[in-house]
Amino acid sequence: MIQQHSVLLKEELCEGCTNCVKDCPTKAIRVHQGKATIKEELCIDCAECIRTCAYHAKYTRTDSIEDIADYDYPVALVPPSFYGQFIDYSPGQVIKGLYKLGFKGVYDVAMAAEALTYKTIDFLKNTKGLYISSSCPVVVRLIKLLYPELIDQLIPFKPPTELMAQSVRKELLDSGLSEQKLGIFLVTPCPGKTSTVHNPLGVDRSFIDKAIPVDKVYHSLLEVMDKKNSESEGKEGLTPYLGIKWGQSGGEVDLIKPAILNKTIAVSGIHNVKDILEEISRNNITDIRYCELSACTGGCVGGVLNVINPFQAKYNLKKLVEEHNAAVNQDYSLYSYQLSSEFKPVEVARLDSDIEKAMEKLAQLEKEIDLLPGLDCAACGAPDCQTLAEDIVTGKAKRSDCIFILREQVEDLADQMSELAHSIPPIMRKRRREERAGAQKDVLKGENNKNESK
Repeated sequence: MIQQHSVLLKEELCEGCTNCVKDCPTKAIRVHQGKATIKEELCIDCAECIRTCAYHAKYTRTDSIEDIADYDYPVALVPPSFYGQFIDYSPGQVIKGLYKLGFKGVYDVAMAAEALTYKTIDFLKNTKGLYISSSCPVVVRLIKLLYPELIDQLIPFKPPTELMAQSVRKELLDSGLSEQKLGIFLVTPCPGKTSTVHNPLGVDRSFIDKAIPVDKVYHSLLEVMDKKNSESEGKEGLTPYLGIKWGQSGGEVDLIKPAILNKTIAVSGIHNVKDILEEISRNNITDIRYCELSACTGGCVGGVLNVINPFQAKYNLKKLVEEHNAAVNQDYSLYSYQLSSEFKPVEVARLDSDIEKAMEKLAQLEKEIDLLPGLDCAACGAPDCQTLAEDIVTGKAKRSDCIFILREQVEDLADQMSELAHSIPPIMRKRRREERAGAQKDVLKGENNKNESK
């Protein structure tokens, strides 16, 4: 099945610079004939190409505010990081503003995050070994694709977004609302969470109907929100501040580590995440029980769909936590934590479906790798020499795409031309020189006559 991705390419804007090729953590991008292409089976929607592209040739496919008109009862799921986008407005005012935009209900994902915190603590106390948070969908996809041996170490629970969406859906349907009238919208800071709506992880079907990016909601809110006028207005609305910690890197383990003797680590940024997964895969990480891994640098506040810089957002969240350091009074048993489907490895297409042809291409691949310079410069449009060799074997590239091999071919051609020139008899070379000299004199004479006539 072809994955439905939210990170897409505007080919007409692509300048073929290969920056995205070099920064893609899964080698999903190639540049051929001056234009980038994305291999869907390798894309994990991490948005590194969006961050890297100076020409805005990569973009995110999302839903819009106008889509709430398609439902009689649209509700918004607010992630913990969202409140960090606002300096002059309190969480209560943000919630009030969402109602003004047309939402009939507003629910904090941080509530489910708090519940998942305690569920994870119970799980860790009853198990042994190292486990990895499964809350970042990009990290889960990365493990499924490149580190399938670590799948069993992913925490086997739904992420807070799906927990909250499932709980809200059940609550509203039990109250008598029909399925056709209900629309659950996630305010998302990243393309990774957008993709889970159509391509869910750990569930057969997402409980979320649509995902609207933070930047679209943010600018719409600024048009309808009132400035903070009183302390009571600032506290209006349900705001679970302990769960808000999940909005930034380290916030999740801050709530978990006291229960497991501080044996936790938090890593953010997709390339840093790859580094730590390599170490875990090699059994080079010891005395650690829990890893919080975030694809975006700084955690969800670093999502590419946010508006303000992540450092300001992190400060804003920290301030909220300091002012309201209390848990939410809720029944954690009301959430359905268990996954409805297992995390499974992503099967990437082999060199050939026919085993004999695949073996032949494997032998050819090794020869191509030996022929290439091994510099991994990406000037060919592939991220490294091995990937170029694979593309050559599968017919998607040619050896001369390597600029070093092309240069050698040009030098050989120049040598051949030189040899050919020297093989011409001297009398013919003399005659050709005289003909060229005569032609140059005629040109100069014509130009002088033209100047004199002026």
